[in-house]
Amino acid sequence: MATIDANGRFLLTPDEPPKAGRVREILQAQRGFLSRPDPEFDAFALNLARAAAELIGTRTLPYTMVNVIDGHQQQYFTGLHVPTGPDGHTPEVARTMERNLGFCVHTLDRGEALVLEDVTGVARYANNGVVNGAGVRTYMGAPLIDAETGVPYGTICVLDTQPRQWGRGGLELIKHSRDELSRMLDARKRAQQ
Repeated sequence: MATIDANGRFLLTPDEPPKAGRVREILQAQRGFLSRPDPEFDAFALNLARAAAELIGTRTLPYTMVNVIDGHQQQYFTGLHVPTGPDGHTPEVARTMERNLGFCVHTLDRGEALVLEDVTGVARYANNGVVNGAGVRTYMGAPLIDAETGVPYGTICVLDTQPRQWGRGGLELIKHSRDELSRMLDARKRAQQ
């Protein structure tokens, strides 16, 4: 069972000063990186899922997300790929999640890529709500960072319900994918100026 404070947050979820959330929201808005579904980001998430599956030699695609983390304790998956289940049905997955759940907030706080081949083997992450509630067993993610300010404003991630041996190739894949999406978002920013 996870330890939760009086405000309902997991104790290991990094705190964030209010100003940081506001700065991040400005950076997001400059790129049209908003809390709503975006077909371009959904396509990016699907391509990331395909690349991750190819990396580990499986035909089963993992979950992938392009994540906007706002200043109001919320995560929004503006890009989302949900794999088809063994029965051929694609489960319904919400595009929102509380900030204190999952691993992207830790990736954002670190400011660098995070690869967890088996989240249950890392004490800091083993009791996160998505491990027990959604059955997440593996994660790799990378922050989207504004080149001018150095401020992280979102994340991309891959997760699955069974441990995966991502290895060095996984780290390279998530960083390369982050760089690809950053270029796309920077082009959006230039187009809006």
